[in-house]
Amino acid sequence: MDIVESIMKVLAAGLLLGAGIPALFALGMRAEAAGEGELATSTGRKNPALKYFGYVLVGLAVLIIVVGILWVTRQTLLYYLDLRIFPDFAYK
Repeated sequence: MDIVESIMKVLAAGLLLGAGIPALFALGMRAEAAGEGELATSTGRKNPALKYFGYVLVGLAVLIIVVGILWVTRQTLLYYLDLRIFPDFAYK
């Protein structure tokens, strides 16, 4: 039963990170375009709140990607640059 539980955790993380981040980016781009009034379905009026919400979603997606890259390279950054970005529990 422990193996099935572990597989489900990996599957959930893969779906969240594998499809969730591009979906978050796409929603951000769509919100920004709707906020600018550039969509065929929009009335042509600008909505600054929707535009800035799109910027926040795109920024969040970029932040998640940067933190993921730093997480993967954390041991290398510690070894070569003596740089600790994450708390102590993240290092061996």
